[in-house]
Amino acid sequence: MTEIRDPVHGYVKLEGLMQELANTPQMQRLRWIRQLGLACLVYPGANHTRFEHSLGAYHLAMLLSEHLGLDDEERLKVCAAALLHDVGHGPLSHATESALAPYLRKEHESIIDILKSGELLDVLESHGLCPSDIQSYIRGSGLGQIVSGEIDVDRMDYLIRDAHYTGVAYGVIDRLRLLQKMRLYKGQLMVEAGGVQAATSLLISRLLMHPSVYYHHVCRISECMLSAGIRQMIEDGASAASIKAMDDIQLFTAMDHAGGYAAEMADRIRRRRLFKRTIYVGLECLDPSLIRTSERIVAQELAADAGVDPSYILVDNPPLPDNAMGNFPALVGTQVQHLRDVSPLVSILERAHKATWRFGIYAPSELRERVAQAAKRFLNLKKSTVQHTFSDIDNSYL
Repeated sequence: MTEIRDPVHGYVKLEGLMQELANTPQMQRLRWIRQLGLACLVYPGANHTRFEHSLGAYHLAMLLSEHLGLDDEERLKVCAAALLHDVGHGPLSHATESALAPYLRKEHESIIDILKSGELLDVLESHGLCPSDIQSYIRGSGLGQIVSGEIDVDRMDYLIRDAHYTGVAYGVIDRLRLLQKMRLYKGQLMVEAGGVQAATSLLISRLLMHPSVYYHHVCRISECMLSAGIRQMIEDGASAASIKAMDDIQLFTAMDHAGGYAAEMADRIRRRRLFKRTIYVGLECLDPSLIRTSERIVAQELAADAGVDPSYILVDNPPLPDNAMGNFPALVGTQVQHLRDVSPLVSILERAHKATWRFGIYAPSELRERVAQAAKRFLNLKKSTVQHTFSDIDNSYL
C-alpha cells in the first residue's frame, strides 16, 4: 500500500489495482497538466494538476462505494473509473478543448482508445477488468453515476480543490455529510432528505466559482488566445491528435517552434500581455440569433468594419449554463423528487447561474477602441452598455 498526502483529503491510500494504474505513463502524464488551465494568470496558487484531482475523485469514490455497500467487483470498477476519468485530457485541461474538438472525433471522456492498448490495458486485464466497462462507468452508465452525474465525486473534488488552491472561499462543501446521505434507490443514485442542504451547498459553490474562477474574464481571454494559436498550428499542418497527447510544457514548446501567430500567442500568455475586453455582456444584451452565429464570421465582420486583421479579434461565445444539477433526485420519505422541487433555493441558483454567462470580444489594447466601436454597431448595443463592458479594472489580476 502507498499513502499519498493530499492537502484536501488528508491521506489517500493506493494499493493493488489503483497503485498500478496510478503508476502507468498515461496517469503520470497528468502530473504535468494543470487542473485549471491558465487560471494561474489570475490566481498564482492555481498550479494544481489533473493527477491530484484524479486521486481526490478516486478517494471520494472509495468512500462513497463503501457507504453504499457495493460488492468488491463493483467497487473496483467505480474506483478505477474515478481514478482514470481524466486520463484523456489534453494539455491545460479544458483550455484546449474548444480548439481541438472540431478536428477530433471524440471528447476527452471518450478514453477507450487509451484504455485498449499499452500499460493501462495490461493492468486492467491483469485484474480481470474490461476497458469498455470502465469507459461505460466514466460516461455515467449504471453505477458510473457516482463518477459522472449531476452530483458526483468528480464535481465534489474539483470544487473543493480549486477553491483551496485559488484561495477563493466559495468551495466550502460538507462533502462528508453529502456522501453519508447518498444512497442507491431502485438502481439510481440520490440524496436523502437529510442531505439536501449539503447538496444545495455544492450548487451554491458551483454558482460562485464560475464567475470568480472558471469564467473569470482573464481566464476566458487567455484561453481564447491559446485556442487561436492552436487552430493556426493545425491549419499550418500540425496534428490535432498529437497536440491533444501533449502536456502543458510540450504544448508551449510546440507553439514556440511553430513560429508566427502561434508563437506570438504563447509569448503573450507567458509574459501576460493579454488581449483586452472590448465587449463583455450578458444574454439580456444580445439578439438570440447571435448565440448561434459562428465566432469566425463575427470576427470577420468586425475586422472588416474596424479595418484590422481578423486574427486579432477573438470572439468568446461560451456554452450556455447547464442546469441539470437541479434534476438530481432526492428521496423524501418514499417519494422521489427533483432537488429543485425539494429546495426552493436550487431554482433560484439555476436562474442566477444563467445570469453569470458572458459574451466577450477581445483585442490587443492598441486596437481596443476601434474594435469596441465596430462591435457596438454590429451588436446594436447602447453606448452606455459598451462603456460599461471595459475599463481599467481589467488591467488588474482580479
